[in-house]
Parts: sequence; structure tokens; C-alpha cells
Amino acid sequence: MKNNSISTLQRIYCFLNISFILVACGDKPEEFQSHRNMDFSESWRFMEDSLTDASSANFNDSSWEIVDLPHDWSVTDVQIQDSVHIGPFIKNLPIGKDVGYLRGGTGWYRKEFVVEKENAGKYKQVIIHFDGVQSEMTLWVNGKEVGQHVYGYTPFYFNITPYLNAQGTKNVLAIKVLKPTQDSRWFTGAGIYRQVSISYIEPVHIMPWGVAVNTIVKDNNVANIILHVEVENSTQTDGRFNLIVNIASSDGSLAVSRDSSINILAGKTNQIDMPIKLDNLLLWDTDNPDLYTAWVMLKHGNEIFDEYIQPFGIRTIEYSAENGFLLNGKSLEMKGACLHHDNGLLGAAAFKAAEERRVRIMKENGYNAIRTSHNPPSQFFLDACDKYGILVIDEAFDMWVKPKRPNDYHRQYEQWWQKDLEAMVKRDRNHPSIIVWSFGNEVQERADSLGVEIGKKSIALIKSLDDTRPITQAVCAFWDNPAKTWDDSAPAFEILDIGGYNYQWANYEADHAKYPERIMFGTESVPKEAFENWQLVDKHPYVIGDFVWTGMDYIGESGIGNSIYPKPGDERTFLMPWPTYISWCGDIDITGNKKPQSYYRDVIWGESTLEILVHEPVQNTNKEVTSFWGWPNELPGWNWDGFEGRPLEVRVFSSYSNVRLELNGRVIGEKVITEKDKLTATFIVPYEPGTLRAVAISDGKEMETKELITSGPVIGLKIHAELDTLVAGKSEIAFLRISAVDAEGHLVPTANNLINVVVEGEATLQAAGNANPEMDGSFTDNDFRLFRGNGLVIVRSSGRAGDIRISLKVEGVKDAEINLLAVP
Repeated sequence: MKNNSISTLQRIYCFLNISFILVACGDKPEEFQSHRNMDFSESWRFMEDSLTDASSANFNDSSWEIVDLPHDWSVTDVQIQDSVHIGPFIKNLPIGKDVGYLRGGTGWYRKEFVVEKENAGKYKQVIIHFDGVQSEMTLWVNGKEVGQHVYGYTPFYFNITPYLNAQGTKNVLAIKVLKPTQDSRWFTGAGIYRQVSISYIEPVHIMPWGVAVNTIVKDNNVANIILHVEVENSTQTDGRFNLIVNIASSDGSLAVSRDSSINILAGKTNQIDMPIKLDNLLLWDTDNPDLYTAWVMLKHGNEIFDEYIQPFGIRTIEYSAENGFLLNGKSLEMKGACLHHDNGLLGAAAFKAAEERRVRIMKENGYNAIRTSHNPPSQFFLDACDKYGILVIDEAFDMWVKPKRPNDYHRQYEQWWQKDLEAMVKRDRNHPSIIVWSFGNEVQERADSLGVEIGKKSIALIKSLDDTRPITQAVCAFWDNPAKTWDDSAPAFEILDIGGYNYQWANYEADHAKYPERIMFGTESVPKEAFENWQLVDKHPYVIGDFVWTGMDYIGESGIGNSIYPKPGDERTFLMPWPTYISWCGDIDITGNKKPQSYYRDVIWGESTLEILVHEPVQNTNKEVTSFWGWPNELPGWNWDGFEGRPLEVRVFSSYSNVRLELNGRVIGEKVITEKDKLTATFIVPYEPGTLRAVAISDGKEMETKELITSGPVIGLKIHAELDTLVAGKSEIAFLRISAVDAEGHLVPTANNLINVVVEGEATLQAAGNANPEMDGSFTDNDFRLFRGNGLVIVRSSGRAGDIRISLKVEGVKDAEINLLAVP
């Protein structure tokens, strides 16, 4: 099985090459096995309760639930089930529309572990690493408070060595997590929702995030690399060490090896810079995302003290208003998506497979760039962007000192912003996928004197840690201060390398006339303005990309992408009320399937040349009202039983000059498509079952066809396992797409059958459900309904190798089942 950034095979090749070099040089060190970043996710005890004494080492937690990480308690069912508590959802939750009616509160995690006796005298320091906890957490070890962390999106670590009992005896970790209400504009999750690992290291060691790889690429296929290494010496004695660096290319072969003698000063963090020349380069890009791996070792005499494995990529980025964005010297337009961090039915839990799946789905749907709105993503997510060749805008904050919600991060910003921004940059700076840093989104103080000063400090800190990438923030119109005009945003843009424009495509050309050196991209745009936004990217090099809000649906900001038929007197709200819990503004739904606007975007971006959508029959005479982020109620389907003879609106999207529409072999009409039509031809068609066919025509010749076929009744289910095997590990999951089909194997888009899931063997059911923006009960019980004919089942490995059987029982049709294999 391949790791997101370096495969097991690569590690083996790299180790063999390193061992060969050491032996060849006459230095055969004792066998060394790294104890860095060891998985620490299994067998935690959990209780959702605001206890006051659970930090004690002697607290009795035997009745608590045993959980494996990642874990998000907010998507587990609430204890009471009634008219206002349905599955995990709570109808009366304060500002529940923000967070999809999913709770926060207080949770406790506890775990026992032992520093084994065989490590005595070798490993002197123990560090526990967290990639993210939602949100305000405190750690105790053996009843003693170690430290706190408050921002739910940044990584952090604690050196717990001073708090440990003697080696070979039990230690107790206790973690209290407080997730306040009214602390976010969207769903965040609750708990230890990202990976946790533990490291056992010598007192002289490479610091966490202590390796940075900077490259300068020469014209003759050569890179000059400066490897920056931070080595901490916590002893009272200076020492002479060898710093050995071996770099492996993507196929595992050794590309270069260097050995340098260095003096490590006592009681300090030592900064070492090692120059390395690398030739025969394999450049990382969106089509060929080749990665290298630096294997860094600290050696004292004949003993290896530490090793650090750091994947990286080599690529060049250039920006200018005249030439746009260049990746490795070639022009590239950013086909971008904004993404929140949740994983749909899994809540915020950042399983490696789920994080990689989201990135893969974006790539498969034509995107080449992602903006991590509005916070740093997981390590797994960025590893996947490296692997699949996705460009990234890595974003830090949604607010600074002025609040957007009463209990949000503004309360801690002044105390914590430097630590959090430093953690983001240090962890993420070696990812070739990251091409821009962003320090804020639609912050209220963005353009006033306070905001400009905050921006300058943020930029200075980022550049002190990484000066190889440009910096932006996302700037919107003054919704928070209507007295101001767009011109008042100028101070915010003056300090940026690239101007981030939220929903402001209409100002691109006017701003270019005023500020001709300004580089711009649409950091947020809406689906129904996709054509206008992409026209300007295509037309002007100074507009280097467009990022739609959003690439995928997410939990919270409930129904922001709605389209409804309001009755006279109805009040439209910014968000939709209970039972809507999903944003519904994404190009892709939360189960990974395309939504209508995605088909239109395919044509605009050239991913497709012909698509067809049908508007649902309008139930009354009221006019449809589509929200700013929404899309009309269209579907790529021709199943409208009961509406025979009713005229339906059909839209054909095409980059060809002419399209013809046919129904059951009869010509409905033919239309010319011009730029003025935004690649769209509209027809009115009386419904009758059968085949609706769009034909693309160029110079009088039929070039392509696309059909919608009325399906028959549901006769069974189709199960598509995205993987045939999964690794036997308790943090490993597998996704199964479920579809209702007719006798010909066609999807039945009207199917909403109730499905019962039974999982047997070496896995358990982690989640099952659909993409319906309105809640449909529990995420985690064995029953769910199809939505538009589709559903999703997610199973989790037991941790043991063996067979897995997933059975689906459907009333009135044939049951379905599939077998998977969990492998070591």
C-alpha cells in the first residue's frame, strides 16, 4: 500500500541505499530503528461530560467508551432521541444553523502507556504530537498539567518527559477538550479529530518540523538545495556529530548523499545549513507530481542518535501581472475550489483515506487548486495534494481581534496568533503543493490601520520562516461597514503579494487600470457566475485563477446554496432552518457525487464539451428564488413520473457553436450558442418518458451526443468499492458507493429506498448515509435512505487481517453484498 508521500517500498530502497553507503565508508553503525512519530491512535477512553476530577492519575475510567482516533463526538448520536434530538442533531442548539445542529460541549480522553524498559538509557525524551484538536484542550500526564492549546486547526506538541513515571511503569494521559457553542460560522467537529503520534528521542535530536528544504533550480536541470536543520542539544555538553543526508527520488533510487561534521552546542537549538547539488531533476507539477525524500541522520561516533524523514518536491513558481502564474516556467490557470475541512458523514474526523479521497475527487473533477478555507488543513490532506498534483493556498485564520461569533478565536488571537502561524508554516513549508500562504479571510479590520498593522506583522513572521512563496489574504466588500466603498479596500491590498478577491470579479479590470502591477485571483466566487469569472481568468494574465465557493458541500452554514419557491410574505434568510444541515453550495456533494453546477463548470473549463440538465417541474406558480451561492433545481435526469405533458426547462451546455435537442427521435429544436449565451442553450420540452438527446454540431456535422434515459423501477443495488482491500489498522477505512439500478443497470434517480447495512468480519460500520441537505437521522446506525438514487457506506478496519462482508438489505428488491479483504 502506498503512503501519501512516500511508499513502504521507497523507505526500504532508501534504507538499503543508506546502509550500503555507510558500510562502503567503513562505518557500520549499530542497528537503529527510529522511534519518531509512532502511531498513538488506539485504545483511548472517552467520556462526553464536564467532569472536574478526570485529570487525576487515579481516576476510575473503566466505564468509559473505548475509542480509536481520529474521533469526532459531535456526529455520534445524542443519548436522548425525541422530536428535537434526532441522531446527533439538536433542533434547539444556539445558532444551530451555523454548525449544522451538531453539538460541542466538553469531552475527556484518557490513555495509559508505558515507556518500555528496553528503552532505558537510550531514549531520554518523549514527545506527543497532535495534528489538531477541536478545540480548547488541556493535557495532564500522571495528574500534572502539561499545557494547553486553543486553536482547533493548528498542529502542536508537548515534551512530556518531566512528567513521566519510571520506565517500565504505567503513565496516564488525560485530555480535556472544550468545544464552546457559538464559536464558528461553520461546523468544526469536536474532539481529537486528527492524528496523534508519539516520539522517543535522544536529548540531542532534530526538532519537530526541524527540517526545511529550499531549492533553487538552474536552467541545466540542476537544483541547488539548502537543507536547513534545527538540532536541539538539551544536555550540558557540546558534541561533535555527523549530519548525514541521503536524498531518494520518487522511484526509491539514491539521488545524492552528503556527510558533514558539525558542532552541536549545549543547551541550545542549533541551526545547520547544508548545501546540496542535485542534478537530473524530476520536477513536481500538476501532471507529474514527482517527490523526493530526504533521509536526515545525526551520528555521533559509530552511533546514530536520530533520523528524520522529510518528503519534498522541486518546482519553480513565478507570478507577475504581465505573465500570470508560471509553474516550472509554464503558464497555468488555477481551476480552484475552496474547501472546508469536514469529511461529510464522518464529521470532522481526518482519516487518512478520507482526506486523500477528497483531494482525489477534486482532481478527477478538473480542479488543479484548493484553498483551505479558512484554516490549516490536516497533514494527511496536504500529503494527498502533493501526491495528486493539486496546488494549495494554505490559509490561517477567519478572524483576528474582531469577532464573527461570540466565542470564536478572536478571544485568543492576540496571545496565540504567532504560535499558530509559526506552527502552520513550519509544518507545511516542505509541501510542493503549497504555492501561496494566506493569513486571513474577510476579516473585519482588514483595511483599517489596526488590520494593516496586523497584516504586516503576519507577513513578517511568515517570511521569516519561509520567503519562497507569495502571501495573500481574502478581501471582500464591506458587508460589515456599508459606509465604505470598494476603493477603501486599497490599504489591505497594498501589503499583499497577490490580491485575494472574494466575489469581486466585476472590479478586476477597473482595479487593474488603477493598480497595473497588482496580481489577482478570485479567492471566492459563486457557481452561477462561473462563466464571468473564468472569462476574466482566460482573458487577463493578471487574473491567475478562480476558486469557487465551494468545491464540495460541507456541514454547517445550513442551506446557504438554497433554491426555493417562496410564498407571498415568506421571509428569506441567509441560512435555511431545521432540518437543513448541509451548505448545499458545493459542486460535489458530501458523498463525492457531482451536483448540477459541476456539469456546467466542466464545459466552461474544457473538461467536457456537452452536458444537459433538466429543471424539476415547478409545483406552484411562485417564481424560483436561488440564493447567491445557489443553483437552480436542475438534475441530469429524465425521470418525471406523474408530470407527463408538463413543459420542462432543459438547458444544454456546450462549447460547440450549435446544439440540437431530440426526444424519442423527434427534433425539439436547434439553437446557436454564442458567448453572449454563456455556453448555454435553453429549450422547453413537454415531458414524456424515453430518451432525451442533445447533439453538438459544428460546421453542419454532428460531433457529439449526450443522452438522458428514463430508467425503469428499482430491481437491485450496485455497490462500488473504491478499494478492494484495506490495510488492517484501526484508523483505516473503506468507502462503498451505493446506487439503485433498473434492469438495464441504469441509475434510478428517484429512488429513496431504505437500506439496512450489515458488516461482518474484520470491520465495523463507521458511517452510512446520503447527500440530502436535510438531515436523515443518524450517521452511525445501520439504516439509511438513498437520495437521488445514491448512498455511501464507510467501514472501519478492526485492526486485524481477514475477510470483510458488507450486506445491504432492501425491502422489495434483491439484497446485495460485497466482500473486501483487510491485509497486514
